[in-house]
Order: sequence, then C-alpha cells, then structure tokens
Amino acid sequence: MKRTVKRLSIPFREPFATASGVVTARDVLLLELEDSDGARGFGEAAPFEPYDGVSIEAAAAALLADGGHGAAREPLPQARAAEEMAALDLRARRDRRPVGDPGAEAIAVNRTLPAGPPDEVARYAADGVRAGYSCFKLKVGLPDDAARVAAVREAIGPWPALRIDANGAWGVGEAIEMVRALEPFDLQLVEQPCRTLPDLASVRAAVNAPIAADEPIASAGDVQRAATLEACDLVNVKLAASGGFSGARATLRAASAHGLGAFLSSTLDGPWGIAAALQLAASERVSLACGLATLELFDARLARVLPPPRAGLLAVPQGPGLGIAADSAAVAEVLVEELT
Repeated sequence: MKRTVKRLSIPFREPFATASGVVTARDVLLLELEDSDGARGFGEAAPFEPYDGVSIEAAAAALLADGGHGAAREPLPQARAAEEMAALDLRARRDRRPVGDPGAEAIAVNRTLPAGPPDEVARYAADGVRAGYSCFKLKVGLPDDAARVAAVREAIGPWPALRIDANGAWGVGEAIEMVRALEPFDLQLVEQPCRTLPDLASVRAAVNAPIAADEPIASAGDVQRAATLEACDLVNVKLAASGGFSGARATLRAASAHGLGAFLSSTLDGPWGIAAALQLAASERVSLACGLATLELFDARLARVLPPPRAGLLAVPQGPGLGIAADSAAVAEVLVEELT
C-alpha cells in the first residue's frame, strides 16, 4: 500500500477570532492510500493546537511513524482518524458506496460566528439569516461578550436559535455570572463555559441555559463520566477528537443511551473531515443542528468541493467513499509540503 502525507494550509477569507486567539489559515494533513490496483482513499488529520493542544508537527510525526502503524501515533486521535478515514474511503470507493449507512439526504447546520467586533459579527449574522440559517453559534470569552451577543440577537431576530461557545475561557464564578447575564438573549445552549467536567457541573447547577460539553468529550467513556457528574445537557462530538468515524459513532450512541442531546461539529476541518461527519450525522439520524458549515469561512478552491449550505442545510455526500472529488490543482493551491 502506497502512502502519501501532505501538509495543507487553507487560508481564511478573514482572520478568525476565538477566545484562544486569531488564526489566518487552517493547517491540516491529508493522508492518501493507494493500493496495487490504483484505487485510492483519503483521510484528514485535523489537529488544532489552540483547541486540543496537538501540533501539526506531532500529528505528522504520528502518521509517518512506521508507515502510520507504530505505537508513536497511538495517543493521537487525529492521526487515528486520518488512518481510519482513508481506509474506509478506499474500501467504500472500491464498493461504489458511501462510507456511512444510508440516512438523511441533508443535515441542519449552524452558522459559526467569530468573536469579532459586535457590529461586524452582527452583519455576518444578518447575512446568515438571509441565507436561510435557523441556528447560529457565536464565539465568546472576551470582554465585549455582552455587546456582541446583544448585537447578534438583534440582527437575527427572536426566532433563530442562538448558541454561545466560550471554549473553556471562563472560571466557574465568571461563567455563572456571564451565563446569567446573557440568558435574557434566549440562548439555545452554552457550550464549554469552563474547561473541566466538574466545573461544568457547578455551572449547570447554577444557571438555566442548557450546557453543552465539547473539549472533554472524546469517547463513550467521557460521555458516561459527564452523565454521572450531571455536567451537561448535550455533547458536541468531533471525529478528530474521537479518533475517527467509529469512535465518534460510539460517542453519539453513548450520549443517546445516557439521555443527552448530541450534535457533530468540526474544528474548522477540511472537506474530507466535513464529508465524513456529514455521512455519520446522516446515518446516526442526528437531528440537532451540527457545526459543519465552516468551509464557507475559507478562501480556496478546496473549500468549494462540497456544495455550500442551502437554507441552513448541508447536502450529505453520497459517495463513492467520502464523496470528495478534489482535483490536483485545488490541492496544489494550498500545499505546503509533501512529507512522504
């Protein structure tokens, strides 16, 4: 089996701001597997160091170690996700079927709003309403949060769902104070106000808005712990953090078993990760809006290999495999280096 690993850097249309900082491009690793018959499968490793503490260099080393099968990569779920994704894509392409089981033809998605100046974010939100989005997720965790949330709610009106995501930026006391102050803006959920599950449990007991856990959720065991602690009402599941399609599916099913809501999202992944998550959401009948409409944030041909959202819905790729047909020119446009 021939293996190729490429490092890609996909530029944002505009710098993307969160409580963790500002990024201007998204680096991912593309793993290509090619068998002796010339059939190919693709997988994506999407670590995001400000979010998960894993550098692109560490993920690359994990994919390159012993041809991708050595112990060096085992602790890194992002590398495992790429390995599994490429193998599943290759197998499904051979069989001329999608990776995921048949399910919904389209998935409801939220529009992700950066933690930028309130007036700019409000204009982007208003554009989302005109585009048909019915759910918005706003990044918070900065001093002007109240003004930004107020501006977005005014821009979208009373009906669309509004989520806020602090990415663990607050301590318990600050989180309780901020959530209580922002609850009048009719929040559908507050995602990761604090870093740990015990802290989320403390916040959840003191506020009315539903709490969603994100960063601490990477496995079915994490979901069980969250349920035991009564730390959250919902969980946000990511393929990269869960180690791939199978791990994320087990995490979704654990959430259902414990009576927790669940949705899928990406950490600003490339098109292969988005396609895999869409197929998983369809096959698992995920009904909550998913955070998968992030390719529109990028300025590159590669970001347009999947159709854009329509009326707040993303079409599920029907295959073969992941259903991604990225030509060599689109990949070359964002290629930093070929590692193997």
